[in-house]
Amino acid sequence: MITLKINIMNKFWNVALLLCAVLVTACTTPESWELKSKDNNVRFVLENKITDGVTDLTYSVYYKDTIAIERSLLGLIMDSLEYGKNAKFVSAAPVKDIVEAYQLKSGKQIKTIDDCREQVFTFSSSEGNNFDLIVRVYNNGIAFRYGLSGLDKELHTIQAEHTEFAVPVNGKAWIHPYDWNERKKPSYEQYCSNAIEIRSECEHGRGWAFPMLFQTNGLWMMITEAHLDGTYPATHIDNSGINGAYKIRFPELDEPIVPDAVEPVSKLSWYTPWRAVIVGNDLNTIFQNQMVSHLNPPSVIEDESWIKAGRSCWSWWYKGATVLDYKEQLKYVDLSVEMGWEYILIDAGWQRMANGGTMEDVVKYAQPKGIGVWLWYHSGAGRENDTVAARRIMSDPELRRAEMKRISEIGVKGIKVDFFDSDKQRIIQLYPAILKDAADNHLLVDLHGATLPRGFERTYPNMMTTEAIRGAETLGRQQRCDKAAEHNATVPFTRNVVGSMDYTPVTFSNKIRQGVEAIRQTTVAHQLALAVVFESGFQCFADRAEAYLSLPEQPKQFLKEVSAAWDESCLLAGYPSDYAVIARRSGDVWFIGGISGKAEKREIEFTLPTACKGKSFTMITDGKDKDCFDYMPIKDTDGKIKIKLLPNGGFAGIIR
Repeated sequence: MITLKINIMNKFWNVALLLCAVLVTACTTPESWELKSKDNNVRFVLENKITDGVTDLTYSVYYKDTIAIERSLLGLIMDSLEYGKNAKFVSAAPVKDIVEAYQLKSGKQIKTIDDCREQVFTFSSSEGNNFDLIVRVYNNGIAFRYGLSGLDKELHTIQAEHTEFAVPVNGKAWIHPYDWNERKKPSYEQYCSNAIEIRSECEHGRGWAFPMLFQTNGLWMMITEAHLDGTYPATHIDNSGINGAYKIRFPELDEPIVPDAVEPVSKLSWYTPWRAVIVGNDLNTIFQNQMVSHLNPPSVIEDESWIKAGRSCWSWWYKGATVLDYKEQLKYVDLSVEMGWEYILIDAGWQRMANGGTMEDVVKYAQPKGIGVWLWYHSGAGRENDTVAARRIMSDPELRRAEMKRISEIGVKGIKVDFFDSDKQRIIQLYPAILKDAADNHLLVDLHGATLPRGFERTYPNMMTTEAIRGAETLGRQQRCDKAAEHNATVPFTRNVVGSMDYTPVTFSNKIRQGVEAIRQTTVAHQLALAVVFESGFQCFADRAEAYLSLPEQPKQFLKEVSAAWDESCLLAGYPSDYAVIARRSGDVWFIGGISGKAEKREIEFTLPTACKGKSFTMITDGKDKDCFDYMPIKDTDGKIKIKLLPNGGFAGIIR
């Protein structure tokens, strides 16, 4: 009897121990989490696992079960303490569905929808400080950023960000080197390194700039940054991650315009910029994507009725001295009237205008003709303490607001602000300050000599465009003319994806620099097509007045009608640095632009948008040589088009 009782008790304890083990297992902190897109194609996998005695917080990204980002490190160092290594899981908030429709004032598609899933994961550092990883998953990509909470009034410093992007190496990359040259200023005007090995290092040792384009594992993918609110510098990338993975890098210490340190400094609560990965099966997924805009806060401007995208002429490109000549500027006002363009830009030096009038007189002449005047300004970056007030006018809040009020009251419509010259945090803070004050005075803004777009156009829709590109103004050197076609066929897939691009395109003349003429190598049809291929809310056509007024009827009419804001944009065909065929819709009218990046004759084939099938129109094409147009009537097409191009050629058309 005693033996039977002992056996029963042993069985009871075995069952009890087993049940406890099950309960303990069920309550154990999970080591991995997964957030899927609404269509289940994209998966963000977050892991917190022990490797060699250290717990690392990592992530990976999958598209339809294909690895897009291999396991990559997460985390940062704030106030010399680790946030990520040896972190403990605290909680995962419920998944939140975001569907937010909004309208931009310029861009590739002005009516758009931020449609994604978001989840916030909270961890505790080894010192017991909580931090968040905020993750969003879209049907065509992912984004994440760090949230650092706290109620103290102290300033905190992030010494390093560990974020890596372990892109699979079996493919190619198209990346612009971080713009480091003898001037030591990041103006994002380097040529793209095309079809290079993934994870290869940049020769100058300063790393790479966003955005980064990849073709890997049968996927197309872009990595970039979004949302700069002034609490962080703009960042770029180097190859210091594990096994050469791309890793976040702060600005260069020796960017000389300001002596500031490069580490971000802010009070809590603090949110870092978004790290964004766009991914899909084809290039059109990259081309059409608007994630950079989605990841920014909504517009802060209540009445946006005064904000109008538009086209402009500009006398500086052909002959900078015309800026000083009142009568010459009147000629460019008349050019915009003739072409139906909305604006005229007066570049640096307008304060010294002579020969019968001043800038104010140009505005008085332009206003009754319906032409808005834009003015050039230096950003004042690095000049905050200059004893000459005019040199720091845009960096001094009181001077800036007074000047904006003055020019707005006389009728000026926009400002082109140039030479920011650093990605350090203090200079990044200048962007929203300028945009807000400009909005308060109903002024549109072109950020020239500026950092790469990170989505300001959603919060401040008066921001029409940003340079951050080696544009037409550099074509005064022959070697740049020789490389222009390849460059033009690259940036629609890289730089222009992330925001409007102030390239100042459509230049038929040869630019003269210091008395030396640089010979254009692209065809005139290639140049015409850039009005569609390149997207900019302030599309500044840079050539001399005579070049546009002497155009044949159909190319001239094309430039009269082409828009600067689009209801829809799509890539019809193309490959980075090879060629691009782009269609953009304004209302019910489609505009087609195609360019070749190769110095060889070729034939390009593509299919028109469905809405264009069965319609008749005329394509403006290459003529007998690079300086002539020809015309190709297209009737009752089934949508499939073949066009023969000259070396560095192009074509353009309007379909109603």
